[in-house]
Amino acid sequence: MNIGQNILNLRKGANLSQEQLAEKMGVTRQTISNWELDESSPDLKQGRELSKIFNVSLDDLAGDSTFEYLGETDSNKKITIISPIENVIVTCNKVQSSGKYNGGKDSPKYALFGCDESNSNAFGHNTFLGWYEDKEQISKEIMGIKEALVSGTQSYELKHNVEVEKKLMGMILKMKKQCKL
Repeated sequence: MNIGQNILNLRKGANLSQEQLAEKMGVTRQTISNWELDESSPDLKQGRELSKIFNVSLDDLAGDSTFEYLGETDSNKKITIISPIENVIVTCNKVQSSGKYNGGKDSPKYALFGCDESNSNAFGHNTFLGWYEDKEQISKEIMGIKEALVSGTQSYELKHNVEVEKKLMGMILKMKKQCKL
């Protein structure tokens, strides 16, 4: 469960201080700090309130998904992400990594989604961007997207995702072929 890290990432992405979030929640700043440090967790009522404030489901808030705002402090910064393997182009201001999938040894372990918070239903309508072989690869991708945004690049083409061969009851990992320029 990543609830503490998710609260931290969502709070920072929404440009809220711990004090501001505490005021919205009717709790102390120390309570928010304890949640973010995983020293305690919000109760169900508080979890519902957090999910409303951040426009995420309780499952996403408490689950293994990880929310990453692409701008350091500005959730209005956006970048166009191109996923040639999935034939998807999306403009977003945050990405979301899935929790680890427990498929077979040849199955992808993580998925990446693009989100646009300016859309009122952004977390209910994430755009699937790609599959990843392991945590290292998806982390490299997220870092690459962030670096492109910071450098002022308007778009980013996914580099670390993998192609999957879909089977009836699962997926088989098939490494993306590198294009020669």
